[in-house]
Amino acid sequence: MSVLFLTESDVESLIDMSASIEAVERAFVAVADGSAINVPRARAKAPGFLLHSMSATAEYLGLAGWKNYTTTSQGARFHVAAYELDSGRMLALIQANRLGQLRTGAASGVATRHLARPDANVLGLLGTGWQAESQLEAVASVRPLEAVRVHSRDPERRRGFAEAMSQRLQLDVQAVDSAEAAVDGADIVSTATTSKAPLFEGQLLMPGSHLNIIGSNHLSKAESDVESIASADLVVCDR
Repeated sequence: MSVLFLTESDVESLIDMSASIEAVERAFVAVADGSAINVPRARAKAPGFLLHSMSATAEYLGLAGWKNYTTTSQGARFHVAAYELDSGRMLALIQANRLGQLRTGAASGVATRHLARPDANVLGLLGTGWQAESQLEAVASVRPLEAVRVHSRDPERRRGFAEAMSQRLQLDVQAVDSAEAAVDGADIVSTATTSKAPLFEGQLLMPGSHLNIIGSNHLSKAESDVESIASADLVVCDR
């Protein structure tokens, strides 16, 4: 039997954010009850090149798989493979830029659904890259957002992001001139940047607010300050 190959356009047509959130939540439950094993990211380096590798087994699905992606000066390329547990046969090879974007957003969707206040309706978003898109999409899937304030370093880019996402999600997305303006008074704060320094001071956070900090995937990165973490009632890390 041949291996199924799915392109980015195939992925886009087969799965949406709502389905992604349900799948990721089921996976988190499986990791917790031992019916899935998740292996933390490993990196192989060469000059100007990084290969990032992650793998997992999912007994409840009868599957195992890996996600590999490369980063170079020309950007990042993502692939996922799925294997049948019984036979070890590769079932599918998937172009995974969009799939990874959905999964990362969905993790924040699961967290927001269970940890943010039920009445949370204002989102402060820091970052306007492709991961920021799915962060907004995921939060909007689990909370009835009335206002979104977004900030990034490039004024033109944040204005374009706000306009595009307003139209796409039918939400009030406003570009603001500072991280402080995005965070102050927000019920939910999501960060999706490559920053190596805290983006805002923890004292700005409103009591009862919820944070999704997704850009800090390396020891050299730090989107939040010590006060933000130390003042939290609960800190959950998705490895």
